[in-house]
Amino acid sequence: MTESASRQREVEQVLRSVAPDLLGYFLRRTPSPEDAADMVSETLAATWLSTSKVPQEPEQARMWVFGVARNVLRHHHRSGSRRSALAEQLAAAVRQAQTTTVHGVDEDALDVQLAVAALPTQLAELIRLVHWDGFSIEQAARLQQIPASTARSRHARAKQLLKERLEAPVKR
Repeated sequence: MTESASRQREVEQVLRSVAPDLLGYFLRRTPSPEDAADMVSETLAATWLSTSKVPQEPEQARMWVFGVARNVLRHHHRSGSRRSALAEQLAAAVRQAQTTTVHGVDEDALDVQLAVAALPTQLAELIRLVHWDGFSIEQAARLQQIPASTARSRHARAKQLLKERLEAPVKR
């Protein structure tokens, strides 16, 4: 097996292992499951086209792929104004469904989701990366391209804001 073929197999293995995590990452950040699936495909394709740039160490490769995913997500948000009216209606329906209590929905989980969504964007993203996506604070700092000390102080601030919001009487 050539070195190139071996490298392609390594990257393929990284992509297979990270794909479910990517889908979760995008599903938590966009109201449309279809958009999330498209962004996973775009991230995988971009990574595959950059096989030579993917780090060889598995954890570093995972971080690199999530960096690509972050750029894909940023591009998606920038192009949001060009989405069709149908996509906007679907997003509104998903938001409505998230705030409507349905039989079997854990109300505590809904309260936490709403509290995180109410945080300032940078704090909410840090909480999602650390507590929902399983990154360490230092890894989340690298993904957000901020110093680890900044991430630690933002994380502490976000936790304090969440505690205050979740302890306050719930208004529905």
